[in-house]
Amino acid sequence: METVSSRYGLALYSLALDNNKVIEWQEEVKELRSILLENTDFIMILGSSFLSLEEREEILEKSLVGVDNNILALIHVVMENNRSHELLDIFDSFNTYCNEYRGVSEGLIYSTLKLDKTVISQIEEKISKIEHNKVELKNVIDPSLIGGVKVVIHDRIYDGSIKHHMENMKKDLLK
Repeated sequence: METVSSRYGLALYSLALDNNKVIEWQEEVKELRSILLENTDFIMILGSSFLSLEEREEILEKSLVGVDNNILALIHVVMENNRSHELLDIFDSFNTYCNEYRGVSEGLIYSTLKLDKTVISQIEEKISKIEHNKVELKNVIDPSLIGGVKVVIHDRIYDGSIKHHMENMKKDLLK
C-alpha cells in the first residue's frame, strides 16, 4: 500500500531524476534529515497550529538557507498540507527511491549502543564486499543483543552478536 510519505518521496525523486540531480539531492536530504533528527523541535514548529503558515514559512526560509529550492518547495507543500510530522518518513522514502536508482542495497545494523558514523562506514564497506553491491546501513538499537552487531539486508542476516554466539554454544552443548 502506498503511503503519503512514499508519494511525496516519489515526487521529489521524480523531480531529482528530471533535473539529473539524484545524487546531489540525496546527499542534501540525508544531511537535512540528520539535522532534523537532532532538532526535533523544528519539525514541531513547522507543524504548529499556533503559528500562521506565513510565520512558519518565514522560519523555514531563514533556517534552511542554502538548501536547494526544489527541496524547500517540497517542505512548503508538506507544511501547507499539515504533514510536517511525516517529513522524516518522506526523506526516508526519497532516499529509498534514490538507492534503488543507484543500485544501493539498504539494510539495518542492530547494536546495543548507537554506532559512530565511521564504524558504520567500515561495516558497510565490509558487507558491500560480501554482497558484491554497495550497501547503506541504518543503525537500530537492540539491547537484547548483549554486545556485537547484527546486519540485516533483505532476507540475509549477518549475525555477530554475543546473543547469537551464546545461542550457538547452547545448541552445541545440547547435542
